[in-house]
Amino acid sequence: MIKEVVFRALNWRWYFTSLITLFIGIFCWLLILILPISKFTWNFFSVTPFLVAGLSFILGISRLFKKDEFKNGLWQCLLSFIMFTIIGVLFAFYPPKSPYKPYNNDIKNPKNAKFSMPLKQFVDEKELVEVTQPDILIYDYLQPGSYKYDVFLNKTEKGKVYLKVYDFNTNRILSENEIKKESMRKVFNPSDELKEFSSDNDGFTVTEGDWGDYYGSRVEVWFQPDNSNEPERKLIEKNYIIQGN
Repeated sequence: MIKEVVFRALNWRWYFTSLITLFIGIFCWLLILILPISKFTWNFFSVTPFLVAGLSFILGISRLFKKDEFKNGLWQCLLSFIMFTIIGVLFAFYPPKSPYKPYNNDIKNPKNAKFSMPLKQFVDEKELVEVTQPDILIYDYLQPGSYKYDVFLNKTEKGKVYLKVYDFNTNRILSENEIKKESMRKVFNPSDELKEFSSDNDGFTVTEGDWGDYYGSRVEVWFQPDNSNEPERKLIEKNYIIQGN
């Protein structure tokens, strides 16, 4: 009985599911705005409108194979795609709020160590920082716990670099295998001048912790020479305030 009612409602008018998609998209946008920030809230209510839009598109395709419904099916597919695009623009360019909670300088730091904060990246524009020596810059990427990085090197033979991230207070290595794989980059710069090596569109994720739970970390840049007879060596070490995903 219930299934039949739902089925008839979804197939009532060709534009009905598209209007429902728009309503759910705006409703989810408002819920993210109102509710406290959390990984579940952000991801669930961001994905739901797109799933509904996909369902509306599939129902439009099913109309194409029904008698006297071909034209309506085309219109439903087109309108579903338009709604999908509208919701995408809404969430991408007009997000309800930032998923990043403010950092209140309240991490455990018994050694009074100096920490840097991840830099901000706006679309393809990065926060500008002057670099005068070999260094690593970490950027927030997509959502809390995900990061991109730039490493600046000189006098470096052919090889690869990758990152190791440690909990500063416990010295426990974080997401070891995943971060090594995700952060691996080819490098080569035999000159004395610094050269930037970027992670481009690839990032790495720290899974330990949760959104808004900031803690101190030690980020190390390790070099793996192409010459297998030479051992790996640590190039750079820097402390950062991070959070988990």
